[in-house]
Amino acid sequence: MRKFIFIFTAIIITAIVVAINHKSRSANSEEKLENALVISMEETKKENEKINEILRKISQEFNKKGFDQIGFGFSHDDSVFTIQANDKDFIEKKKIIIENIILHVANETGFRDFKVDYVTLDSYELSNEDVKLNESLNEVLKITSNLLKTNGYDKANYSISIDPSKGIMIEVTKEDLINKKETEKLIANSVYSNTNMNLKVFIKEKSKSKVKDQEWQPIFSAIRDELKKEFKEYRGFAYSFHPDPLQIIIKTDLEKPKGFWKSNKKIKHITMYVDKIIELKREELSIEEIPYKIIIRDKNNHKIN
Repeated sequence: MRKFIFIFTAIIITAIVVAINHKSRSANSEEKLENALVISMEETKKENEKINEILRKISQEFNKKGFDQIGFGFSHDDSVFTIQANDKDFIEKKKIIIENIILHVANETGFRDFKVDYVTLDSYELSNEDVKLNESLNEVLKITSNLLKTNGYDKANYSISIDPSKGIMIEVTKEDLINKKETEKLIANSVYSNTNMNLKVFIKEKSKSKVKDQEWQPIFSAIRDELKKEFKEYRGFAYSFHPDPLQIIIKTDLEKPKGFWKSNKKIKHITMYVDKIIELKREELSIEEIPYKIIIRDKNNHKIN
């Protein structure tokens, strides 16, 4: 009887030791993941800052050359600068100048391995009336943005939409409802005196759902950036706040698991990665914790977790 009790006790002690070791390994693994992500996200932040600085300098150089009609952007996924212009003739005449500007700015900032693509709007012919309207609306947007800035509105916290038949709609956070009536009148008068467009101005508070969506955008960007760097199987991202809880959808090239361990392990690794990114970014940005669900999709868009 005593021998049985001794053996039973030994088994319990062994189980406790195994459990402690497992917890210790899990804690070490989580700490390594956190440290690696902190370093990676800091590198991503610096890279994004570099790209924004490049785009700012390119914009300045284009303005100096009088290239006001050029639209341009940068795709991180394939490292491509896209130049948009109204017609092919303009691109053909100015292509060398445009590329020299981009090359010069990129060299100054140590940016390498990129391409330049062009998009023309020839197929979207606008009437002279439409062209003038677009120019007027761009001027309205510029006037509105400048006056909001002058009156203390934070650019990160408002959105502007303009409809000639309805007016200028400005959505702001609750904290930015500053001198609402006076600002509406100031913008309307300034727009009329500069463009001869008699537009009503409406400043209203953003809905809670829009505020929440805006708050989470840096987290979503971090998820996209870090998964793209870490997992070759990653192919896309989506999210939805409706219905509750927040759904974070990770699209992969994984096969649907058929009982073999490797794919299940990869799914778990991706899920842990997303969880940790959310935790770190929420703490960094002081964003309120909300329930969420991570959905992993396979190459055929089937849920596999």
